[in-house]
Amino acid sequence: MAAPAEQQPELALQGSLFGEPEAAQPKTQTKTTGTAPGSLGDLDEAALAADASSRPRQRQARATNEPDQSEPSPGHGQTADQDPAGQNANTDLPPWHHHGLVDPEQLTPMLRHYVELKAAHPERVLLYRLGDFFECFFEDAISLSRLLELTLTGKEAGKAMGRVPMAGIPHHAAERYCAELVRRGLSVALCDQLETAAAKGPAKGELLKRGITRVLTPGTVLEDEMLSARRNNWLCAVVLGAEGDGLSWGLAVADVSTGEFQVTERQGSDLLHQELLQVEAAEVLWPSTEGGASSHGPGAGKPPWCPDGLHLTALPRTPFEAPEASATLKRRFGLASLDGLGLQAVPLAMRAAGGLVAYLDATQEGQVPLDLPTTWHAGDLLILDAQTRRNLELTKTQTAGASQGSLLWALDRTHTAMGGRCLRRWVEAPLVERSAILERQAGVGELVAQRPLRLGVRRLLRPMGDLERLAGRAGAGSASARDLVALADGLERLPQLAALLAKSTSQPLQALAQPWPELETVAALLRHNLLDTPPLTISEGGLIHDGVDPQLDGLRNQLDDQDAWLRGQEALERQASGIPTLKLQYHRTFGYFLAVSRAKSAAVPDHWIRRQTLAHEERFVTPELKAREGQILQLKARAAQREYELFCVLRSEVGSQAAPIRVAARLVAELDAVASLADVAATGGYCCPEITDSRELLIEAGRHPVVEQLLVEEAFTPNDLALGGTTTPDLLVLTGPNASGKSCYLRQAGLLQLMAQMGSWIPAQAARLGIADRIFTRVGAGDDLSSGQSTFMVEMAETANILHHATDRSLVLLDEIGRGTATFDGLSIAWAVAEHLAAADGQGIRARSVFATHYHELNELAELLPNVANAQVLVEESGESLVFLHRVAAGGANRSYGIEAARLAGVPPSVVLRARQVLGRI
Repeated sequence: MAAPAEQQPELALQGSLFGEPEAAQPKTQTKTTGTAPGSLGDLDEAALAADASSRPRQRQARATNEPDQSEPSPGHGQTADQDPAGQNANTDLPPWHHHGLVDPEQLTPMLRHYVELKAAHPERVLLYRLGDFFECFFEDAISLSRLLELTLTGKEAGKAMGRVPMAGIPHHAAERYCAELVRRGLSVALCDQLETAAAKGPAKGELLKRGITRVLTPGTVLEDEMLSARRNNWLCAVVLGAEGDGLSWGLAVADVSTGEFQVTERQGSDLLHQELLQVEAAEVLWPSTEGGASSHGPGAGKPPWCPDGLHLTALPRTPFEAPEASATLKRRFGLASLDGLGLQAVPLAMRAAGGLVAYLDATQEGQVPLDLPTTWHAGDLLILDAQTRRNLELTKTQTAGASQGSLLWALDRTHTAMGGRCLRRWVEAPLVERSAILERQAGVGELVAQRPLRLGVRRLLRPMGDLERLAGRAGAGSASARDLVALADGLERLPQLAALLAKSTSQPLQALAQPWPELETVAALLRHNLLDTPPLTISEGGLIHDGVDPQLDGLRNQLDDQDAWLRGQEALERQASGIPTLKLQYHRTFGYFLAVSRAKSAAVPDHWIRRQTLAHEERFVTPELKAREGQILQLKARAAQREYELFCVLRSEVGSQAAPIRVAARLVAELDAVASLADVAATGGYCCPEITDSRELLIEAGRHPVVEQLLVEEAFTPNDLALGGTTTPDLLVLTGPNASGKSCYLRQAGLLQLMAQMGSWIPAQAARLGIADRIFTRVGAGDDLSSGQSTFMVEMAETANILHHATDRSLVLLDEIGRGTATFDGLSIAWAVAEHLAAADGQGIRARSVFATHYHELNELAELLPNVANAQVLVEESGESLVFLHRVAAGGANRSYGIEAARLAGVPPSVVLRARQVLGRI
């Protein structure tokens, strides 16, 4: 039924509030003060610049935190592309549970586009932006609903198709959900809107332009929320040589977030397996023999050289072929030849590096800045196999896998994330070059000796951000305004560090005692342009200082005029209505409105139009207010767009300086790691070990660096160790009771050798150590049922690996060899292994070794071989009680006190008594 004629203008006006412009005018019109600015169409760049020149804006000395005047939306509603009726989850798999089962021609245009994109990224979860949500369909919707515990809904796909599965996540929470998917080893493709509905215009039925804007894989993420701050996120690429050459392989390793890029080439499947275990890669790329791209999550079927638990991505072979790989590397780094990088000598590694870079180019929207690839070789660093790293508990404990209780936990007092990553690398890969070790020692020693200098350095480092990753995000075009402010904060501390370290003498400290003029320029540029506390988003303004850009200043002047008009309008409406409590407010959804209490709502003027009724207030609009709202929003949009453009230019300029920023960042990281070692040494009573080129290992009153920090009620008992000297043995046979500390003594020896080669001081009274080429440990028992190996077979396999690869420069630490089989078989194996480790002149290895055992018969070796000595862990008997002294002394033990240890462990008394009876009989 048509509305009465007198109501038509008002209805027309109300209709215009929902985006349908009408020509009708209200019955009454309130007179206003002030004049409206000129038409927005007249505000070109010249007019805005003239306005800025005539009314210059003063930049504020300090940023202020202004409260957000907008209110959150009361809820998220359905968008035009969403189906409000699709709330019931389907539990059965319908014929359209996979995108490959549908006919694209029968789908709606939006779903047809989705299927096209999914076909191009079949191995990734495709998240498709629809309004305020990222949605996925078909098999991705089913998987996502299960993995993230989301509600599985449906969406109409066309008359012939019916409904298809759909699940989605809010766009503002996409990073959190994507982080969970990446953590589970999945890859994600984000399809976002490339234009806004306002820019598209009023045309109905036409899809917004959308495209893939970001591909997230476990090895290519840059976002802080998806990265561990104190460990590298390695992306690896593997290329295998031709069959029949002993499995030669090339390996490229890169951290996309920090820019580090290294390659190596070696032989042997076991070496590749060990290298990947040490790197703990987030993602491993390799050219599949099948020629297509696929993804293997942790636990899926993989080639034997790939460790379990790593995410393996199989790619087409073409990017890994020599011509394509070489061309990719030349193009990426702007080189005419790869000869200067030394990659011609490692062709498989060169192919792996080229394939890795091609993968980054294909998955990343911008060009992620990478360092030039460097080559490392076997023997450049101390070699630690996976068993040794696990047994020594370098970065996590053997049982719980926790950081607390590991060597890294005991040494890490770094203040920056990049310093923490640097120290972690030092722990995982100590040095073998004496001069490099002495350089680090000197830095630690200088900071230990000069406490004010150490405290000053650590004070400057404490608030410093992660310059390595901040520079990487700037170079990749993904840095936020807050990232750039944090970068400026860090760069501004470089001159302060240089001044503090000006008189230092050691190389790690001198490296930063230099001016950084180009980085000071970058910091000044950021400070000049960016507010101190910018918002999280970069598309809604509030980023750039006044006085930076004339066009932006002109727009802001116009907005100030509009704000003045709004204040005047509020005062005018209060006077006209007689309601002193009236407020003119803004809501992100409803725009500007006049708010009055419910009690006063009956007294409002006739020309006010009711917009919304709440529990305690009524909201109204006026025709003039709605007309002015359009102008204000247009000005705000232009100002926000201009700020975004200026920010992108600024970010690009900073990204072009990513390389020098990272050079400085790595020096800061090394300084932080050195300062951490110095702080531990100074507060823990450590000594500076003497590093020699001999085989000697001499430690006086050494202590376990982790256990002594964990002890609360008692002090750690120090012990000596002497191996490899002219008057000291090569093999030490260690006997003693169960639970007396033999394993702790073994691990202590390995950790002190490792710490010394890190360049760290060690917890001891004095020490003189020769450099080891490898450290081997065989401590504890464990099986590998997944590969069909019993505890004894695992023990023998690890022992065989040690005997095949140890040299006279190695440190070998063995515990209870031969205990997993019959007594005499185990004793025979233990005897033969000990002899082989100690023998020289081609008969054995003559490695520096500590052999802990309960086979007391091995004490006889000291009488048969001149370079073997016995030692025992002392205990004290008092009646039936047993006191562990944890002190190692010369001589062999003749009892293991196993029954007493069982009693202390809580074995029932009847069983303990029976065990004593049986022992007396045999």
